[in-house]
Amino acid sequence: MSDLVSVATRFPNATLWAGGTFIMSRENYYPTRDSNDIINLSEVPELTRINRTDRYLEIGSMVTFEQMLKVGKQVLPGLLQTTLEQTATMILRRQITLGGAICTQQVRLALPGTLYALQAEVEVKTCLGPKTETKWTEIQRLYDRQGVLQLKRNEIVTRVRLGFDRDNFSTFIAAGMPIQNPRETVYLSFACSYNQSVIQNFRMCLNFPTSLLLVPQEIDMMMQGTLLPLTSQQIGRVVRSVMEEVLGSSTSEIPPIQIERARSFVESALHELNAQSLSER
Repeated sequence: MSDLVSVATRFPNATLWAGGTFIMSRENYYPTRDSNDIINLSEVPELTRINRTDRYLEIGSMVTFEQMLKVGKQVLPGLLQTTLEQTATMILRRQITLGGAICTQQVRLALPGTLYALQAEVEVKTCLGPKTETKWTEIQRLYDRQGVLQLKRNEIVTRVRLGFDRDNFSTFIAAGMPIQNPRETVYLSFACSYNQSVIQNFRMCLNFPTSLLLVPQEIDMMMQGTLLPLTSQQIGRVVRSVMEEVLGSSTSEIPPIQIERARSFVESALHELNAQSLSER
């Protein structure tokens, strides 16, 4: 890690190369006249570790999707497992890294929304010449309302931390192809905890890969203490509120197919939550 900090300080404009799956999908990615220097992160052992404590699962930013899946269902949250399994193909999952999926500049894949729904934290190291500054922060603080990555050039995501608290219900819904057709793609990550049919924690994230990363926090707070199953009026109110935020939050025009997919995803997730709560009675 000290070598990485030293090199990153000497070459502040270098491209940090994780799995390379997104970079290599771009036209004329390398070499070109305009190419930056490349810093390969694969040989930094601190970034390839998975550690488990009594309270947390900590995953290094260079751990691949396939390596995470091998941790097992007993340790990995179900929502994260589903998201990983539905991302790309097995060949690509062997190369896609946790940090690369979080820190891709031009597009957001499914993972950031799922990590928000799981209340994940990320460790960010800031290179300050020969020294570093380390802080843990909530995953959503890495992005603005439009989903643009807010990391500075001298900052590196090194680890992701997940708690072992499990939600009663979670679901991941996806449609579209984020690399080929990002303006048709929508992801929904949703997790909910309830006790005796009373909602205690409600976390939803809608991800439009190139235009919006929506965390409707007012709705999250509104649903606290709500009794399950939800009525059709309550579901309709949530769907309308989410769609108002979608239309009011994006600075660019959202294609109709994304709007319709987002609306149907939210409604479907709430009906699925209802079905599970009724089946437990």
